[in-house]
Amino acid sequence: MKRLFSGSLLAAVAVFIFGAIYWSSPIMGAGSKPIADDAAAQALLKQAFPETGIYWIPSMDLYYQDPEGYEALHESGPVAMLNIVQNPGPPMKSGTFIAGFLHGWVVCFLIGLLLTMVAPALPDYGSRVAFVVFAGLVMALFVNFGAVIWWSMPLAFQLAEGLYNVVAWLLAGLVLARFIPAANRP
Repeated sequence: MKRLFSGSLLAAVAVFIFGAIYWSSPIMGAGSKPIADDAAAQALLKQAFPETGIYWIPSMDLYYQDPEGYEALHESGPVAMLNIVQNPGPPMKSGTFIAGFLHGWVVCFLIGLLLTMVAPALPDYGSRVAFVVFAGLVMALFVNFGAVIWWSMPLAFQLAEGLYNVVAWLLAGLVLARFIPAANRP
């Protein structure tokens, strides 16, 4: 367990550093479109969506109350799924970074735990790294390409997200595979 704890901590550090670099690069905006007037758009959002939450256009209420009306609006477009945050605070809050790091550590710990369970079947370092990368690839295909299919998210944005996920899991695998040998020694 000590090896899993330290390995997952170091893997989380590697993933966190990579994330800071990756999401600070221009790739962060992949698939996004420019807004002609940010302030006007913000004012419109504040007026139309007064509470923090997820909003659908056309709304889910309409979907259940008037399916034909929903379908007509959906077909005529535009459609949207909005995550509205009314009082977000500064863009780079320290609490967000702390929560993000802890989230990454939990994920690295869990994939490390899974790696510990299957490690006897993965005799060398490369096979253990490949296992973690493959798990990351499966997750990226399910989540990121699912978002393209089910939510009509832009492919470019989801490719950028998917690339981040696979590389993050590669880094986690490179670290975890050093700490979790084939002969399981917790």
